Amino acid sequence: MSRPIVSPELARVLNFVGMMAMVGVLIGAYIIQFYYRELPCTLCLLQRLAMVGVAVGAAMNLMLGPDPRHYGVCLISAAFGLTISVRQSMLHINPFFDKTTGLPTMEATANAPFGESIFGLNMYVWGLVIFGTVMLAVGIAQLFHGQFEPSKKEPKWLSQLATIGVRSLVVVVALQTVTTFLECGPGDCPNNGVWDWWILR
Repeated sequence: MSRPIVSPELARVLNFVGMMAMVGVLIGAYIIQFYYRELPCTLCLLQRLAMVGVAVGAAMNLMLGPDPRHYGVCLISAAFGLTISVRQSMLHINPFFDKTTGLPTMEATANAPFGESIFGLNMYVWGLVIFGTVMLAVGIAQLFHGQFEPSKKEPKWLSQLATIGVRSLVVVVALQTVTTFLECGPGDCPNNGVWDWWILR
């Protein structure tokens, strides 16, 4: 019997890489947030939540073994995040319209972008790239059915890798939860990007 191209062990390693990529993006968003002293808007926070969902799906594959349902969590989260990214991007490229005629005004200009750009793209545009890439990668990953076969005894190094990855994810999710509450409190989140924490008001 030929060995599968993607074994359960390799699939778990690839899921670890994907999960840490999401963790890295979330950490990068924190660095940008504190460096530029800009609090994320509601749509930005929803995109971060979607990235957490993608990471959780990958963590399930990592800890419990590859399963189509775990990939489903990644796909649903990525689709949600992509929708939010499209919505926010459209808010900043849609020109102003005349309320009476419904046509673009002569001085139609795009709404000002939200937040600092990274390598020429705003964070919500990067969200389009990231979530689109996740959906493509997960779709391709599910083509390799060998990963869903029962695996042999789990290597110790793989178990240690899973522990490190999941602990990193838990720390980032905890930070996300705390800082979101400090920013928004029990009510709606502000959407102006101003460095104004709810807990200090």
